[in-house]
Formats: sequence, C-alpha cells, structure tokens
Amino acid sequence: MPHPRFRPAATAFAAALVLAAWGTSSVNAQPVPAVQAAAVYPIALPAQPLGAALNELARQARLQLMVHPDLVAGKQAPAVSGQFTASQALERVLAGSGLGASLDGNAAVIRALPAATSGATLPPVVVNAAAPDATPALQQDGTAADGYRAKTVSSVGALGGMALQDTPFSISVVPRELVQNIQAQSLDDIYKLNPSTRTATPQITGWSPLVNIRGFNGYNTAEDGLRRLYNHAAVVEDKERIEILNGLSGFLFGAAQPGGMINSVYKRPTVERLNSLTVGNYGGSQAYVHGDFGGRFDEAGRVGYRLNVVRQDGNTAIDDQKIDRTLVSAAVDWQLTDRLLVEMNAVYNKYRSAGTSAYWFYDIPRGRAPDARRNWSQPWVRDEFENTKLMAKATYRLDERITLRAAYMRDGIDRPVQDHTMNSVSSAEGFSQIRIRSGRTEDTFEAGSALADIRFETGPVSHKLTVGAYMYSDKSWATRSSPNTGWQGPYPFSQPTYVPEPYFTPNIYTPYYAGRVMNRNQVIGDHLQFGEQWSMLLGVTRSNIRTVALDGEGAKSQPDYDKSRSSPSVSLMYKPVPWLTAYASYIEGLEAGGTAPDTAANFGAVLPPMVSRQKEIGLKATVGELLLTGALFDIEKAYEYIDTANTYTQNGRQKHRGFEFNVSGKPADKWTVVGGLTALDAKVRGSEFDGKAPQNVAKLIAKVYAEYELPVPGLVLTGGLYYTGRQWANADNTDRLPAVTTADLGLRYAMKLSGRPLTLRLNVNNVANKSYWLNSYYVGAPRSVAFSAQMPF
Repeated sequence: MPHPRFRPAATAFAAALVLAAWGTSSVNAQPVPAVQAAAVYPIALPAQPLGAALNELARQARLQLMVHPDLVAGKQAPAVSGQFTASQALERVLAGSGLGASLDGNAAVIRALPAATSGATLPPVVVNAAAPDATPALQQDGTAADGYRAKTVSSVGALGGMALQDTPFSISVVPRELVQNIQAQSLDDIYKLNPSTRTATPQITGWSPLVNIRGFNGYNTAEDGLRRLYNHAAVVEDKERIEILNGLSGFLFGAAQPGGMINSVYKRPTVERLNSLTVGNYGGSQAYVHGDFGGRFDEAGRVGYRLNVVRQDGNTAIDDQKIDRTLVSAAVDWQLTDRLLVEMNAVYNKYRSAGTSAYWFYDIPRGRAPDARRNWSQPWVRDEFENTKLMAKATYRLDERITLRAAYMRDGIDRPVQDHTMNSVSSAEGFSQIRIRSGRTEDTFEAGSALADIRFETGPVSHKLTVGAYMYSDKSWATRSSPNTGWQGPYPFSQPTYVPEPYFTPNIYTPYYAGRVMNRNQVIGDHLQFGEQWSMLLGVTRSNIRTVALDGEGAKSQPDYDKSRSSPSVSLMYKPVPWLTAYASYIEGLEAGGTAPDTAANFGAVLPPMVSRQKEIGLKATVGELLLTGALFDIEKAYEYIDTANTYTQNGRQKHRGFEFNVSGKPADKWTVVGGLTALDAKVRGSEFDGKAPQNVAKLIAKVYAEYELPVPGLVLTGGLYYTGRQWANADNTDRLPAVTTADLGLRYAMKLSGRPLTLRLNVNNVANKSYWLNSYYVGAPRSVAFSAQMPF
C-alpha cells in the first residue's frame, strides 16, 4: 500500500433505571385483567431474546413495561404476529418462559411464576415506555455482569436497530463497560481487542487513521449510524459502545471500502441522576480526569441530559511524545410527545499532539523493528485539531405500523498545523528522514438521513419495509504552504537522532476551497418473517459518488467524478431453535477509485469506481451465557497498486476468502471471555502480481481477552493475548514480517469508600515490551501502564 496522502482536514445503569421500590413481597402473577380487552394492536415480533421482545412489545402496544433484567437474561421469545390485545400479546411473548404479567391500565409488571421463584420475587425495573426510545435497554446491554455479551445492535445502517442474533451479517459489539475496563483512550485500543480488526494507521501518527477488517484497509466510520469519511482524533469517553460490521456495507451505509464499518454510538441521557468522576493515567504520564453526568431536567422525565468532560495532558509511553486534549460532549433527549423523540448532541474536541510517530518505508528487506519505546520522529513535530460537531435525530411513530426517522450531523474540523515525519531505509546502515510542515486546513463533514419503517402483513408473511435516503459529504479547504526539509541523513538505528526545529517558510496564505466529496443513496429494504423459523432480508441501495477538486486558483485540478450504481443485498435466515440462527447472504458495494499518492508518477489521478462482491454463510448461537458466532466469507474487489512504471493503476482482482469465529460471555460463573479468530486466504488474480498475496494481510489473527473473579470480593484479574500471523511487507512478496504475540495483564477492584462505590483499575499493555512491526509502515506500541479510580456520587 502506498503511504497515506495528506488529508485536510448494563449493570451500572440498571440501578439508575429503578424508578421505585415495588416491594419485596411475593406477588403471584394472575391472568391479565380484561381492562385492556377493547384495545387491539397490530403486533409483529420476530423470535428474539425475551428482553428485546418485551422492549419492542412495549412500543407497539403502548405499554409502560417493568421487569428486572435478571428475569429475562438468557431467555428467548417466540415470534408473535397478528392483532392482539396487550394481555394476549404478553401471554404469547412470555409463553414457556416461567414468567407472568400483571396488567393495570397501560402498566405491566413482569414477575416470575411461583414454581420458578420458590417464593422469591425480584423488584421490577422499567425497561421501556410507550415511546420510540430504546436507550434504557441499550444502556443495560453488554454489561460486565453479562460477560460483555451484547444482544442488540443500535444501528444496522439504514435498517436501524436489530437484535444481534437476527442480523444476517457478521457484527460484534464492544460495550461501554468493556471500553472502560480496558481503559481505552482511542479506537486503536478497541481494534487491538476485537478479533476481526487491526489498526493499519495509528491515530498518533497524524495521518488519516485506518482500520483493517478482513484484510482490507478502510476509513469506514460512522457515528450513531451517520457516515463520515475520516475520524481524526477520535475519542471514546463519550461513547456507549462501538459496533463493528465485518464485510461489505453498501446496502446499509452507502459507498465504502469492502472491509467493514465502525459505528461509534454516543452515550444518551440516563433515567436517574448519574454523577461519575474518573481520574487516572492512560500510560506514560498522560494524566486525565473524566466526568460523566446524566439525568432528567423535569419531574415528568421527558427531557434528559448527558455530559462528558475530559481533560488530558502528558507524555505517552513513547519518548518525547505528548498528547494534550480537551473534550466536552453533551447530549439532550426530549420526548416531545408519546410519539416523537428528539435527540441532540454538541461536541467540542481539541486534540494536540507532539512527537507524532514516524512513517517507515523500506527499499530493502525489513529487519527487526526499531525500539518501540523510542521516538523515531522529532519531538517538535506536532499536529492539532479543533473539532466542533452538532447532531440531531428525530424519531416519530406515526402509528403502530409506521415509524419515521430523520438525522443530521455537521462536523467542522480546523487543523492549524500538521507536521509529518517519514523515514526511508535503503541500507542496513541507517535511514534518511524528511520533515514536512503544512499550513492550516479545514473540513466540513455533513451526513443526513430520512427514513421510514413500515410494518404490514401479506397473508402469513410479516414485513418491515425500510425506505428513504441518506448521504454524507466532505467539503475541504487546503493550503498552498507545505515546506519540507528534504531528505536528510543517514541516521543510525542505535538511537534516534534529534535535530533542532528548522526554519520553515511561514504560511502567509489562507486556506482555499479545494472541493467536495459526496455520496447520496436511496434505499429500499424489506425484512420478511415467514413464521417463527424462516426470515429473509431483501434490499438495494442506489449510490452516487461525486467529487469536485479545485486548485488554489479555483480551477479544476482533475475532471469531476460522478458515478452511480445500485448495490443489492439478499439474505436468508433460519432459526431451527430459538437460540440458533443460520444465515446466508450476498451483498455488493460501490466505492470510489483510489487516488494516486504523491509517491506515484500520476500523483493525484483518481481511478474508476470499483464494485465489490461478498458471499457469506454464518451461524449465531446463544449457548448458556455465551454468544458464539462463525462466518465463512468470500470477497473480491478491483486491485490497485503502483506498477513497475511507478504509475498508480487498477488491474486484476483482489480476492479474500476466510473464516471468522467470535465468542463473548461467561463460560463459567467467575469467568468472562471475549475473543475469536480470523483466518484469511487472500490472493491477487490478474495483473503483474497474479498469484501473490496482498500486502499487509495476515493469514491468521487470534485474540482472547479474559476476566476471572478472584476469591477476594470485588477483585477481578484481567488479561489478553493477541496474535497476528505473518504478512507480506511488499506487493511482490519478497519481504515478510514475522508473526507476533503480545500480552496484557490487569486488575480491577470494586470497593466502598465512605459508603460510596469506588472502582480501581490497572492495565499493563504489551507486558513483555516487545518491539514489533504493526505492518510494513508502522511500529507497534510499547509497554504502557494505565491506572484509574472511578467513583459515582
């Protein structure tokens, strides 16, 4: 891969959801009273986890539903479809679960039947009201107590939320409590943990961050389901979860690279007041403080708030490398009526780094990786972002069959300065280095959607039809100033060579409008349910990619790019038993052709659009307290590379076949396991590299993160092993990077201090302090020690 070009640019919450103590005396469920007998509702519920089924039933039947999450954990609900009273629907959903319902008006309380509880009754907890807000259930999903086993996906692209086991795609979820417990400070920490992802370009480099999924690199990111092209200086403290879709996403998210999609989901307001303060260190001397506050403004609970504030400053575990950042992220949810929910976000993120990591490229076979603790760039090299973001979403339930959804995001990035360092190796004796300083650049990202979900029946078949449009765009302002030092050296590998900050010609130019990239999509999808066992998902997205590129004089620097294509998708799902789902799917995707990097003779040239195709079969099983998923996939796309004439070109096909296996949950009472593997057979077909393996694609990735509750109450031992197999470091397969295994260890201790809960965390990453190649361009992170103390108050 050529080097990246410059870019301008829920256990904790379950307690908060207890609205009242409903008493500890046993209340035996009786037949549901006939008070609701006259109210008949169209109910359409697929077979799914019981908690999710009750949540959806509350929405469709306008119920205030109360149930303790422990009662429904691990239980499945059958499919229910037809015209029912609320009591009839509850009876069918709860059939065989050992649970019963008491109904009073529109309030339903779910309790265990006497035979199942031996007289014990758990207090109910509000799960959802008669409104389209699924936030409370999402905040309880994938907690540490459940082994981080998520049951729902908040956004399957244009389709919206779905039960994870009912999605015909390979999707994994990294929930909030796991993000907290590994003390992640960026998406790179999430990618390290997840068995399907690898960091391709780390955030600390200052280049556009890249993630590798199923062997394909991509900038594919979304926030609350809204696409964006890049995600510089990403933060995770204000996120509820990270949802990772493996493979093509054209039908769901529009034009994108074929590897997958990373969707970051923002924290939403809590039902009861939340005040949480965390102080700690992310590694090195990166001290930080994080405040997380939530609750309701009014007694009726219709307007809620969430505020996350982070201040961090200090050196990383790499010598002379520093991060200084400030985050203020606010969310407000307003239930204007029982049918209309409005969600708003405002985010300010200022992120400054110094001594950003260097980019390496070799003209000779790579030897051992340079010492990862050392800064092989320059301490004065710096990067800075100031990011201001506004988001709004509205969900309106027109009636029991039609839900309207709309969303808009505007994200402005001001980048006052961007320095980069590149190291070139043509001899084993040393390396040369170039330092580059670019002037101010700006970007305005926009994304929006307008969608409708329509439920209806055709005979015995129930439908959920989704229709609408969505888009994303990037307007960019570039700089005329980009002075550099030229190549200097050679410098030895024994230790970094620091030089004084040179004189760079001051940037006297204001940024000029450099053009726009836009993707517009029209989508129609139908989720069909054939009884309790069979279902199908059909859909097509019509995508248009348009780019306009201008130079500093306002003239077009390349011809306009305006290409359209339809991306179909079809999936068949079979549920022989409630806990097992088998699926087969086919999906296509459109992406813009690559842009020739500045190392190519045709620098700046944009290649024709590419169509990717994916076939996949998979299984998803909930076994006890474990979620097990497996998938076989076959992906192919056009192959782009720099040929022997130093021209960036598109020729041949890149074909990736592989197998994935993921597991999350609790295999035993005191054990938690999150992990899996990805095995890949990747080849180039056609072109001068026919039969070669693509560069930077590992044949095997295997990861496991585990937790064990020690005999001391509240004390948990944590750790992980992460294996990346061998990968070719160049396109002609003459230079290979060795396999590498890294290990993490940690402890977590939950205690009481002055009557208040306190959680202490310690994580040691890369315990052996290995220096290794992350890929052919970057060195992996060295050992770092992160620790924190978190107290709600």
